[in-house]
Amino acid sequence: MSQTTKPAWWTPESAFFGPLYLEADDSFRTFFAGQAEINERTATEVDGIERLCSLPSGARVIDCPCGYGRHSIELARRGHQVTSVDINPYFLQLARERADAMGVPIDFRSADMRELPSIEPVNAIINMFYSFGFFDDVSDDLRVLEGFRSRLGDGGKMLIHTMITVSAFEDGRIPAMETRELRSGRRLRSLRMFDPASRREVGRWSIFHPNGEEDPLPVYSVRIYLPQELEELCLKAGFSSVNFYGDWDGTPYRDDSPYLIVVAEA
Repeated sequence: MSQTTKPAWWTPESAFFGPLYLEADDSFRTFFAGQAEINERTATEVDGIERLCSLPSGARVIDCPCGYGRHSIELARRGHQVTSVDINPYFLQLARERADAMGVPIDFRSADMRELPSIEPVNAIINMFYSFGFFDDVSDDLRVLEGFRSRLGDGGKMLIHTMITVSAFEDGRIPAMETRELRSGRRLRSLRMFDPASRREVGRWSIFHPNGEEDPLPVYSVRIYLPQELEELCLKAGFSSVNFYGDWDGTPYRDDSPYLIVVAEA
């Protein structure tokens, strides 16, 4: 009797990235007591992308994975030429609808981030909001970086952004349980644990109705890299230099920084 293989949590079949995720992402404050709501966060993040990637006017940018398009749309609204790549058809369709409603042109592509489609060389490629380390094998993460490097033109930059770091787990900034009030009127509860041996975070999000009814999302698992590990992977993938920032204003990264932002140059 054959066994059915459960799809990886990040695949469209698992439905982690779907309507519930979209609802959970629209909160009145962001992770770990950050005060900015989503539109303010997006503007701040895109300001930082332009600054840290030294984007010229009308720069060519790949957003991968683009999710439902919040960074892609803001970059395109500012006049950049954006190619948005994601494996999730629900998010791609939603991003297309939002881009059309805003009247901004974006080239949407459906692809696994390990196998990027053919794209002309770009000024920058961005991987935003804790979207690196999904795969079980480090070799797949290296494939992602190699693909990113191959799509950059001379002097182009790759930016990876996360708020989840080993040091934030170790010093207690990342709680084992967190709740956030959502714009929908419901409440998000996130449970997470960090395994120091594998350096993977395993977690679950659940959205609760006021009456206590629970809508759980699938369990997720993400590899959390130390800065020196990311530097080694980037150099192995062919990048010439790697810098680390702790915030969007260009502050150098420290273990107590709110973010880990990697900028690697081709």
